[in-house]
Amino acid sequence: MRILFLASALPSPVSVSGFIVIYERIRHLVLRKHEVGLACFVPANTEFHEEPEIASMLFELETVPLPRRSAARIAFDPFASTVPAAFRTLSCKAMQMVAGEMVRRSSYDVVIAEFSQMGQYLHRNPYLPPVRRIISCHSCYTTSAKNQLKVQHGIFSKLATVLSLPALERYEFDMYRNADHVVVLTPEERQDLHHYDPSLRISISPYGVDTNHYKPNAAVRREQAIVFTGYYSHLANQDAVLWFVRSVWPALRTRYPDLRFYVVGRGPTRDLMDLARKDSRIVVTGEVEDLSDYLAKAAAFICPIRMGKGQRGKVLQAMAAGVPVVSTSLAAEGISAQSGHNILLADTPHTMSESICLLLDEAALSTAIAERGRQLATTKYSWPRCVDRLEEALHKVVR
Repeated sequence: MRILFLASALPSPVSVSGFIVIYERIRHLVLRKHEVGLACFVPANTEFHEEPEIASMLFELETVPLPRRSAARIAFDPFASTVPAAFRTLSCKAMQMVAGEMVRRSSYDVVIAEFSQMGQYLHRNPYLPPVRRIISCHSCYTTSAKNQLKVQHGIFSKLATVLSLPALERYEFDMYRNADHVVVLTPEERQDLHHYDPSLRISISPYGVDTNHYKPNAAVRREQAIVFTGYYSHLANQDAVLWFVRSVWPALRTRYPDLRFYVVGRGPTRDLMDLARKDSRIVVTGEVEDLSDYLAKAAAFICPIRMGKGQRGKVLQAMAAGVPVVSTSLAAEGISAQSGHNILLADTPHTMSESICLLLDEAALSTAIAERGRQLATTKYSWPRCVDRLEEALHKVVR
């Protein structure tokens, strides 16, 4: 089968967020003798001094500079565009044309848009020839916006979210209905999408983890440190860090004078950088070459996500690396973990603080949680098993 992937960034095996999903899906599909092409965005003026790692696997690779939007256009777009704000940031005629030209030139059997934002290039794209279309929904924007309302502060920000919801829901679900198939990461996400439209054709292909790369590293000394990883252009990750520092960190900071909090990953916002400037024990790293270096020295991994949907691969990475995890229930959605056995679930500042304290104070408990988490990751979430589900969906669409 010849398969074209559309992605908002170049997939990598050591990045954070869903780009690892895309990389591993491509890698395993190629191993199964499928021909795979990729069109993706890259930062403007990117020059590759050496071939990207993923390129050697691909049938063909095309890159498009990330769209730049002037202040005037950002102000004018809400009145001139029918595309919701969550999707406009990646709206780009050049990507429409590249996707269409690749399908025309290389006769792909199916196109997979990874992330709902990229689904717009399969929806109302005048340059796209007839082809089977799959949207891989890592997180439903409509559901995420409704979750966001529960934690937003400020009447004006809430009002803006409420006013934007009807247009967002209409556009997003028209896009899903227009596709031949939708792929999600968790049963909960499929249930959420079916709540809006029971007729949608949806398969589940969960997040996996490379348990050979993410594994315990006895050569690295554990620090008295907690770690969170993320891609900080996502509001859910920004909110997680800001909420944790505001609501949980002060008590931990007082109780453990040597404790450090590592905020690891691409694109930290000014608010996050300000946290590090004000507190030397908060370390905001920016993008790192390998997440496993930070997981190896962590006493605990935290995942205080309060909004958004979809499976959190970061939780599986930490488990596979042998790091005990403290997570909100939402962040652990789609992972068959049991609180107190292979994870600690905490949905309030007090329970999160106490759970982290347990791991820092009780070495035997920390080791047991970590070992059972590693066992769960290796037995249920290997990439070959997860890509099996995607391949099943592909065969449903391309008969």
